[in-house]
Amino acid sequence: MKKAISLICLSALLLTNTACGQDNSDDNTEDSRSSDLTADDSTEVETVDERYLIKEELPERDFGGYTFTIHMRHSQTPVWANDMFSDGESGDVVSDAVYRRNLAVSERFNVNFELALSTTDPNHNHDARPSILAGDDVYDLVAAHGNAAFDYAREGLCLDYRELEYIDLDKPWWDQDAKDSFTINDKLYVMVGDFSHMSLAYTDALLFNKNLFDKYNLEYPYQTVLDGDWTFDEFSKLAKQCSEDLNGDGLYKPEDDLFGYISYQWIGPINTIVSGGGRIVDKDESGELVLSVNTERNQDLLSDYMSLYDSQFCYVEGDRNAADHGYFNELDCRMIFGENRALFCDANIIDVEYLRNMTDDFGIIPYPKYDNEQERYYTTVDAGTNLYFVPVTASDPERTSIILEALAAEGYREVIPAYYEVALQTKYTRDDLSVQMLDLIKESRVFDIGYYIYNGPLSYTGKELYWSSDRGFASFYAKNESAANVLLDEINETYGK
Repeated sequence: MKKAISLICLSALLLTNTACGQDNSDDNTEDSRSSDLTADDSTEVETVDERYLIKEELPERDFGGYTFTIHMRHSQTPVWANDMFSDGESGDVVSDAVYRRNLAVSERFNVNFELALSTTDPNHNHDARPSILAGDDVYDLVAAHGNAAFDYAREGLCLDYRELEYIDLDKPWWDQDAKDSFTINDKLYVMVGDFSHMSLAYTDALLFNKNLFDKYNLEYPYQTVLDGDWTFDEFSKLAKQCSEDLNGDGLYKPEDDLFGYISYQWIGPINTIVSGGGRIVDKDESGELVLSVNTERNQDLLSDYMSLYDSQFCYVEGDRNAADHGYFNELDCRMIFGENRALFCDANIIDVEYLRNMTDDFGIIPYPKYDNEQERYYTTVDAGTNLYFVPVTASDPERTSIILEALAAEGYREVIPAYYEVALQTKYTRDDLSVQMLDLIKESRVFDIGYYIYNGPLSYTGKELYWSSDRGFASFYAKNESAANVLLDEINETYGK
């Protein structure tokens, strides 16, 4: 296995460069870089991938062929299950990396991995609950929808990651924003690490159509992004330069026409506050959860986005108007963009995989800042991602901690490079600058606990405000503030207790 890992092309362990001197006696000038070398001299430089320099601190254990069972929600597509499982090497870069990761941990600790899929909708998000409540030691790890994971946590059905002996949450294979955001009352019941690549796949981003930029004589926004000047005003200005009634019927319809910006209700509207540096819920000095959405900055940003959403330049797709458009469903935005009828399109990064047959070239950029004074870009990790918890019924938490730490470390070294550095950067994206954009987007990920912890209107402020009859944020907030605070008070009082 060690030999196989050393040959993986995703992240080469050693890169060897050889520099040899040459005889330049006929020249009047001497190259100082090679003046001290002869034809027989050579200097070998070895560069070690930094991911392999950071080691997990785990004991040697033989778990005697124990079957480590992971419960995952069922899907008509294998996207969720593929986060943790692969039947074997098939030539798919990411799937093969997942297989090798599992095999490495299996051989190292003498364990086997088993997938336990949930049954059917609509209970697939919670159907590990009955066995846990019954005290059955069935699952070692549970992968749940982002919101559902906290339902388990609020019921006291999860172990605290910080009490799992061999998990080192300071290591780079554990997401630090998730660690900080998900810690409530000094308890960390839900977490995500690099044993999962879905938190990258479900990160929000903007796509733009290069051919339409060329058609309208617009400069690609790459340099603006790199200069730190990619703001809502810049984004809105570009989006409003591209909109056409292609069939000439005087209406702007998603079936027929061209838009400057198309958005899906669970991506763009959800991301408005986070992209401006805000959060729905934050923590006060004592560590308690408090509403933080009601700020002048957030109000201004929401107002700007709502104005753009309501214009002829934008189409927002969602459940509440899908029935008006026949074949339209939750993939509308991806389909319209794939038909080259949108300048900008909201997307989870995973959507890039489905656009490989798109005829027009496209680029990837982060969501815009609120203004130039904002220090960095921010983007939401969609709650549809897998979040993981260890059920309280797990009979050997030490064993679980060893396996999880090993999976996360191997994922950091193998799976994340496969998904991010290989599959995204070379297989799906279409230029080197999009690779730099992916670096920025990866660094900008935010896990807003207010978005994950409860299913109230303020959790989804941008989405709910868009669909409300009164677009005024002040009245929307006043209507929902009391109920939100009641729930937060309950969480603060009971979570982990």
